[in-house]
Amino acid sequence: MNLESSAIKSVSFYIATGPVECCDRCSAGIRNVFAVSYRDGEIQKYGSECINKILGAEPTLRKLFNKNIKLLKLYKDYLAIFSGPINQMPRGREYFNSGLYFIGDSHGEDIFFNGHWFFHPLFDQDKNAIGPHYIVNDSPEEYANKQLAEYERRDKAKLVSEIARLEAFLAKILRAVKKEAA
Repeated sequence: MNLESSAIKSVSFYIATGPVECCDRCSAGIRNVFAVSYRDGEIQKYGSECINKILGAEPTLRKLFNKNIKLLKLYKDYLAIFSGPINQMPRGREYFNSGLYFIGDSHGEDIFFNGHWFFHPLFDQDKNAIGPHYIVNDSPEEYANKQLAEYERRDKAKLVSEIARLEAFLAKILRAVKKEAA
């Protein structure tokens, strides 16, 4: 069923984790799924090839869409990391040989979001206790709880709002496409 492009509410993205899903436009198997939500509550799933065909007539919009989908993927990765258990959070670089580490993303890069870097809630207590650097005076449990509370208070909510903003913006890009490729 094809609905008017003006009825698009948001566009989300995810990678199918189980069996490959089917594109609602061409019925091909897809792993990278663009879930397009319409104002009437219907959700249609498209693969990247169909999205590129839809955006094909407008190369500027396709470039803008691809740039923002990369940002959406990155922010969803960050949110998954912040929402997971602390012992599974990837570690990034060590902070000046202090036993403190940044939180890494799924590619091993230090997470930088909302104007700052994020210290991992777990640290090397013995290494941190010596040296001319920042020394944690809290117990490892207190330090971890403070870090997690800070992520929850300040950063997770901002990530959720940025993800929603990007999903709405991606919908706006699709609405701007005048005609859909057949």
